[in-house]
Amino acid sequence: MKVDERRLLRDRRIQLLMGLLLGGSLDKITPILDPERGYRYPEAERLLEGEAEETLERLEDAGLLEREFCGYLALCPRCGSPRVEREEGGWRCGRCEALERELELRPLYCYRPNLDRVRSLSDQLIIPRILEFLHERGYRAESPGEIRGESGVRHSFDVVARGRGEEPPTIVIDIALEEGPAGEEEVKEIFAKVYDVNPYKAVLIAVPVREEAKRLAERYDIEAVEAGDQRALFKGLMKAIPSVEKVEYKTLDVMSLLSLPDHLRKTATVLCDLGEATAEEVAERTGRARAVESSYLNQLVRMGYLKKERRGRRVLFSVVI
Repeated sequence: MKVDERRLLRDRRIQLLMGLLLGGSLDKITPILDPERGYRYPEAERLLEGEAEETLERLEDAGLLEREFCGYLALCPRCGSPRVEREEGGWRCGRCEALERELELRPLYCYRPNLDRVRSLSDQLIIPRILEFLHERGYRAESPGEIRGESGVRHSFDVVARGRGEEPPTIVIDIALEEGPAGEEEVKEIFAKVYDVNPYKAVLIAVPVREEAKRLAERYDIEAVEAGDQRALFKGLMKAIPSVEKVEYKTLDVMSLLSLPDHLRKTATVLCDLGEATAEEVAERTGRARAVESSYLNQLVRMGYLKKERRGRRVLFSVVI
């Protein structure tokens, strides 16, 4: 493998992009017209930000992507603006107002994964393998994925997996692939999101993980999985993530209730008394708004403490017996 390819695949943003292309969410990266810039690659920009086109070209040079012609972009030959309109005598530029007889035509390209090359590098592409692993274990997984936290902020994770049902326990995964071992900062970064989201399980994958970071992850109830090679990665994932059929709901005993933050403990205590209830019924007992209780109940579902099912028009929450 070329050094450049190895460096590219250590970039988690590129892992996420390749995961989108190989996971079926996106079959190719296509440019769209932009009145100011001429064209953009929005799917790539979402992950690569301002380096989208440059990175796509690097991935093509490395053989991971294939480029195909998909059209021309007409530009003002004087200032390069795409804001041109036909009028008598030629084309009028909306930026510099020049009237030109001919326009500059710039070719535009779409990008697809080079499947032959990707197969030869499959041991280096972590995201597609993780998605495949989760699907085999019965989860619906997406990469990247977002979850709205208790604060109302939407948090992005490299992978979000959900089991069956309307609101099953949720698993979130972040990946640290940069040079050097993952330390406490990487653990704190995922914990800040996990604290707001309250998933059933949180996993940090890194190559490798410092010992102090492992201890901190354990304290924060985050599974730290080392991905030195494919075998080590999937051995760690098998241990950290049960199959959907073997997901164990947690019992709301005294110790579990005491471990919850005050606002969730109040909701959980009421539901323990009721056994089964809607968000509205819980809200009547707590004196809080129905929307607030719905949010808290769904958090407890994601954490694995409650079950949720729809019966007709009613959504019922129940404790795990």
